Amino acid sequence: MKEQSKQSKTTYDSPFNREFSTDAIHAGEFENMSAIPIYQAATVDGQYLRSGNPTIDAFETRVKTLAQGSWGTATASGTSAISQVLTNLLESGSRIVCHHTVYVWTKEILNTYLAKFGVEVAYVDMTDLDQLRNAVKKKTDVIYFEPFANPTLDVIDVKSAIEIGKAAGGIVVVDNTFLTPYLLRPLDMGADIVLHSATKYLCGHGDTLAGIIVSKTEEMGHQIDHIRNAYGGILSPQNAFLLLRGIKTLPVRMKLHCSNAQSVAEFLELHPKIKQITYPGLPSSQGHKIAKTMTNGFGGMINFETVDNETHHQFLKKVTLCKPWVSLGDAQSLVIGQGGHNRIRMSVGLEAISDIICDLDQALA
Repeated sequence: MKEQSKQSKTTYDSPFNREFSTDAIHAGEFENMSAIPIYQAATVDGQYLRSGNPTIDAFETRVKTLAQGSWGTATASGTSAISQVLTNLLESGSRIVCHHTVYVWTKEILNTYLAKFGVEVAYVDMTDLDQLRNAVKKKTDVIYFEPFANPTLDVIDVKSAIEIGKAAGGIVVVDNTFLTPYLLRPLDMGADIVLHSATKYLCGHGDTLAGIIVSKTEEMGHQIDHIRNAYGGILSPQNAFLLLRGIKTLPVRMKLHCSNAQSVAEFLELHPKIKQITYPGLPSSQGHKIAKTMTNGFGGMINFETVDNETHHQFLKKVTLCKPWVSLGDAQSLVIGQGGHNRIRMSVGLEAISDIICDLDQALA
């Protein structure tokens, strides 16, 4: 029996006729070894490291299998994956339509670097599909979004957004970092490319920088491989090894991230020092109904607003178990201020839920 999402009713279709959790451990493995070796060499079997090597190839195979793609391209970081995809797809005169809230460095790539080469960038609120429909009435080459936007957790109707983008003749690129292939597989819904900052949940242990691009077709995958070879943004074999180890526990970790985040969100929703909270698992959060129909869980990310500036600053100073650090998707809980309106983004970790809530409670007291 295939593993199936209770909400989205989509079935994981393994090329090996196995379950998702089995492929998370075995896809890309060397059958005679318990772990894939680190090929720490500039050249292996006549292939230069910049074009890949056996350790990197195994990581790419595992992720493309889980994401249900045809081709995987590993990169040095998440932003390397983003920049290499966009540089491959866009040129002078091209136009990209992007959700108005995305990872800050995605905007930096678009606004500072691609714009100066004559790429037109249009930002719209894709939670309003009519805005997207209107935006793509003008010739559009690429449609780009995150299903749960970073850091606001806006929820985008992935299947509808993809259908609108494809009908307009655009290439649809989805950054699926927050959800991972375990909770959502946009390629199954018609996306052309899915990318991840593998630094986050795919690694899961805060010890690796990496990105991964999964293409729906081999032709597009070859194009992205070529630009990686030209730019040189290759993943290191050591990091590929750590990622292969981390992904083995991805299903187990994501279940606990989701469970802990739900409990934290319910706690914060009732706390007198919290003015507003966004978590797609809360019925009170905008986007809850859509998230429930398309994902196999609501993820480990929360966005909340304290009642005032003093509470905001004291909270970030007083947390002890939850670290006030950048990044996300780690085994430990991380919190970071999000600028104006006293907002905080929280990546809920794998600690005992009672300990996480105790730390948040004392920091808000």
